[in-house]
Order: sequence, then C-alpha cells, then structure tokens
Amino acid sequence: MSWTKKSTFASLPYTQRATALVLNGDPKGKNFLYCNGKTVYIRDIDNPSICDTYTQHSTKVNVAQYAPSGYYIASGDDHGKLRIWDTVNAEHILKYEYQPFAGPIRDIDWSPDSKRIAIGGQGQSSFGACILWDSGSTVGEIKGHSKAINSISYKPTRPFRIATASEDTTCAFFEGPPFKFKHTMKTHSRFVNAIRFSPNGELICSGGSDCIAALYDGKTGELMSKLGGDKAHAGGIYGVSWSPDSSHLITASGDKSVKLWDVATQTSISQFKIGSTIEDQQLGCLWQGDYILSVSLSGDINYLNKNDPEKPLRVLTGQNKNLTSIVTSYDSSKLYCGSMDGKINIQLLSLY
Repeated sequence: MSWTKKSTFASLPYTQRATALVLNGDPKGKNFLYCNGKTVYIRDIDNPSICDTYTQHSTKVNVAQYAPSGYYIASGDDHGKLRIWDTVNAEHILKYEYQPFAGPIRDIDWSPDSKRIAIGGQGQSSFGACILWDSGSTVGEIKGHSKAINSISYKPTRPFRIATASEDTTCAFFEGPPFKFKHTMKTHSRFVNAIRFSPNGELICSGGSDCIAALYDGKTGELMSKLGGDKAHAGGIYGVSWSPDSSHLITASGDKSVKLWDVATQTSISQFKIGSTIEDQQLGCLWQGDYILSVSLSGDINYLNKNDPEKPLRVLTGQNKNLTSIVTSYDSSKLYCGSMDGKINIQLLSLY
C-alpha cells in the first residue's frame, strides 16, 4: 500500500523561559518560519495549516532566515552547523554547509544582496562571524564581546554595518565589509536579547532583560534615545520587529505583552496584553506585511489586532513537546494528540 502525504500538523515553536525566540519571514510576506527540535517549519501566514518542513539537521536547530532573494534559507543548529538550502524544490536541496564556530548558533542575518551571512551564537573561542554565502570565507571579524551573541542584524542599506547584542550586557557596532569592530554600545545593564536595523537602515533598536528598548543611529551606532524612558516594559524584552515602512516597531516582553511604538514620537500607541499566566510571557515577535505575530512561552502564536489590542485576530495552538499518543474521534472529524508535557490538543481535520 502506498501513502501520499496530505497535510502537516505543525509543531509550535520550541520555547524556553527568559530566552528569546527568533521568528522570521520571507521577503514576499507570504510565509513565516521558526524551529523546534531538528525541524524548521515554514508556514503560510494567511493559511497556517499549509506547512512545509526542513528536517536535515542532525541536532537541535535554533534559527532559520530567508535570503532576501527568496531562493535560499540559512539555518543554524546547536553544533554550530550553518546549512544553506533551496526553497524552490520540495526536497530543499542542500547548497552549502559551514561551521563558522564550534557552539550553538543563535541568530542569522543576510546582506541585502544575499551574498553575505552574519552569524551570532556561543562558540568556544568566538561568538560571531560574517561569511560569503558561496564559499564560507570570512568577511572581516565579529569580535568585541566576552560572552555569547544573542542577536545579530545586518544593515539593509549602504553603508553596510552589523550590530550585535550579547549576554555580556553590551551591543557592538561593526563597519565594512570587510567588517571591523567600531565601538561598544553600553546602554543595557543585563542580557541584551534582540537587536534589529530598521528596513530603511536609518535606526537600530535593541531590547534587553533590563526592560530597556534603545534606539541608535543606523549609520554611526550612537545612542539616540530609550523608548518609554528608562523602562519600555515591566519585564525583560525578548523580541523586536519593525514595520515595513520603518515608521513603527513592536517589542515583545516577559510582562506578557507586546507594545506598538511610533518611532517619530517614541511613544507606545498600543499595548497587546496576551494574558495573565507565566505561559503568556512573550518571547518573540514578527511584523510581516499586514500581520503582527508574537510567540508566547506556551508556544502559542498570536496574530495581533492593531484595531483591538485586547483581542487577537487568531491564536495558533497545539504542542511544542514530543507527542506520546494520537487517536482520531469516532466520526473522524478530530485528531487528539497527547504530548510529554501532559497536554492533549484537539485538531479539527476539516481545517486541513
């Protein structure tokens, strides 16, 4: 008997308390992607029941990012392996594999021409690298931190820059290519979890466990201001994402909320309060076209509503732990899934 795959019931993202989760999107605004275990999940943002997967990492994969061209995805795992694979073929043929350093890769960003890749993580002797995508040759040095790089961002416009955020409580600024350390940004007092250039390249935003969201000049890396004063949130900040036109940004926080900021006035114009339990802490976010997404500690993916901050447009629920049992309902309309965390999730098969 032969079988044909009809649908994929996607896992939710793997989450850890007080740890940033990287949620990325494709350049056309059609898909978003995240990781769990050894798998990268690529989901249609309009219809998330449509899901593709990449399963060729040998260990836990932490981050995946589309090239701006849209033809390739780079993904990084706990062993420090960077795999570059195509998005066109269903087999996701491997193009290149590199090991920029020996240790977990935590974040990846491509240059706007899709020719260079910036990588941050926790190597044994180094915490970052920038390489040519088709040879693996280094393009300068990403140095200047004493602990792991949690987040890395490549300026999408000329003159090119790279910004990093680290567990050593600092951000660093690099000029190139080839990239050289320019200076340290000592804005935060605790782990810096996220850093992102605006799409127009004019600004950088960093978010840290000290509740600070800071804005810097995108060309010089000089501090400009702190959103909301000394504290942008009542809890640590784990995600930052810009609107496509660079006029607004969102921050995701352990205070169980996501804030929408007006960059011109540097004020919060909306606060999306997700819930009241520990599981509602917000660990990542993505502004993808008309959609604003956030990820809770529970793994739930929230589609936030700009017109009604109190009520998400939809919430993607499910499991993010290994399944232990699966059974269909008597009328075959539902699928019951039990997982190692003691939860049972019910999937309506009509949605797939």
